[in-house]
Amino acid sequence: MGRKVAASLALLSLALVAACTNSDEGSRPTSSPPRPSRTGDTSSVPSGGDKVEKSLRLPAHPKYLVPVRNGAGSEDLPDFTPAKKVYTVHVKCSGVSTVQIVKRERPKDNPSSIDCKSPVTVGRVYIDPSKQKLAVQADGGARWTLAIVDGQRPF
Repeated sequence: MGRKVAASLALLSLALVAACTNSDEGSRPTSSPPRPSRTGDTSSVPSGGDKVEKSLRLPAHPKYLVPVRNGAGSEDLPDFTPAKKVYTVHVKCSGVSTVQIVKRERPKDNPSSIDCKSPVTVGRVYIDPSKQKLAVQADGGARWTLAIVDGQRPF
């Protein structure tokens, strides 16, 4: 099971990189790896809901595993269990740094890095339907918006 989880998060990393869209912004230097402080300020009710959902490239009628939430810094995400063998992560961030999605039990085991220069990142995770315990790790003042939906969304 551990190998499947590690392989799935490795696939998420590849999917997140492949799904990134180009930005008009120039390249920015990245900073040191995020530290898992749990001091992020979050909100699970974003203002301008439809606008936020469009900016995350969410499907028309998403089945949320983790509803849209805004944050800054690091935060544990709510536990969820996908009904299917795949779920899709939609995330965007801003700031001069990166955001990582990690397994809470093993944060250094194949974290998925999201470059804040991309307008939005969408990645699929293939895994056996079991309880998922993820966290967002962010450094350097990065702010993020994230949603996780059941199933896959075509790219």
